[in-house]
Amino acid sequence: MSILRQVAGNSSWWLAERAATLLLTLLTNIVLVRVLGPAQFGELSYVLAVAGLLVPLTQFGVSGLVARALLERPDDEAAVLRAAMLLRLFGCALALVVGSFYWLFFEDRAEERWMLLVLLGAQFATTFQVVEFWFQVKFRASRLVPWRMGVVVAGAIIKMSVAVSTGDAQWVVAAFALELLMTGGAALLAMRRESGRWATPGWAPERVRWFALRAPWLLASGVAEVIYLRIDIVLLERLRGVEEAGIYAVAARLSEAWYMIPVALMGAAFPAIWQRRSDPAAYECSLQASLDLLCGLALALAIVIQLAGLPLIELLFGERFVASAPVLQIHVWAGLFVFMRALLSRWLLAEDMLRFSLLTHLAGAVVNVALNLLLIPTYGTIGAAVATVISYASAGWLALYLSARTRPMAHMMARALLLPLRWRDLAAYGARFRLELAASRDAR
Repeated sequence: MSILRQVAGNSSWWLAERAATLLLTLLTNIVLVRVLGPAQFGELSYVLAVAGLLVPLTQFGVSGLVARALLERPDDEAAVLRAAMLLRLFGCALALVVGSFYWLFFEDRAEERWMLLVLLGAQFATTFQVVEFWFQVKFRASRLVPWRMGVVVAGAIIKMSVAVSTGDAQWVVAAFALELLMTGGAALLAMRRESGRWATPGWAPERVRWFALRAPWLLASGVAEVIYLRIDIVLLERLRGVEEAGIYAVAARLSEAWYMIPVALMGAAFPAIWQRRSDPAAYECSLQASLDLLCGLALALAIVIQLAGLPLIELLFGERFVASAPVLQIHVWAGLFVFMRALLSRWLLAEDMLRFSLLTHLAGAVVNVALNLLLIPTYGTIGAAVATVISYASAGWLALYLSARTRPMAHMMARALLLPLRWRDLAAYGARFRLELAASRDAR
């Protein structure tokens, strides 16, 4: 089987999973929003956002390195997975400590939001999710995706059932915690079935040292990244109240629901792109084509939302959330940079430029916090949406111009942003697609 067919087959599984997850997430959010209303949905979004701010600690900077380590040391994959899980286990413990400290000393409604601690405890199960990278590099998505889809379906049913039966955001948080536990268990079972061994944390000195030398950059980068990705809802709740946080969260959830698509695409395709590094021209061509695809998908989504944002919000969430429509129409433009960032993150790892990942995320975090503090008090949810777009552009594109090493990628991204004007390249992509389609039909 050619590498192209391997990538296509592997990608189809990941994309099918993301598509099904996208639909189920959308359905779940519709039910949650309609049942809980602006205030309770804002409450739910706030607790999830606080827990989300601690996710980089649970990953401890190693998740982005696992695929690279497995590609570089295929004969040492068991040690790689054990070391990665051990470090992530430590990260989950650290996240629980930090989250408990926040809950105890900074949460003004600690007694009502005790489920935050349950959610943080459930994140220990995410330790086992590193096996996903093993399935990626082995092109065996078909052996993991069904397990994960079973959890997604069960989790959606549980969350909707809890919301309808209780109408309480805190118990819905507990349902999210249960889904984390089931996801970790599914990853363990899938690995056991495919490899014949249990994937568990363990001491592997050489691999632990390898991760330890690189992980701090990604850990700090992840903390900076999650600040500009999640701080808006936390600041809205603190500065404007849970109702405005709920209005904003509806728009953000709908806008961000699509972000799993570029992650799935690059997770499946980047191992093949990385193998072309020996041919600089082919490598650069693959990077540019991937950026063009990602940017084109995000642009198409943004245009659709401009035309259908208001009726879509009314149809899905009801008249109580019409104020989310203008927020959505602004927020969705951040997708241009988020989609391309899916490739950028993997490129920085492949080129061993981890400190630049931190630099770009720090730029985004500083811009986002500053703009949110400046705009939210006056403009509320609209100000938060504007801050999001500008900060995503800063982190995912503009910050790359600060260094000569990352400037070539910045130029390629700028070229991708001009895709609608590049008629010749669009025609070439169309012709290539028709050839690939014809070859696929002939192969059948």
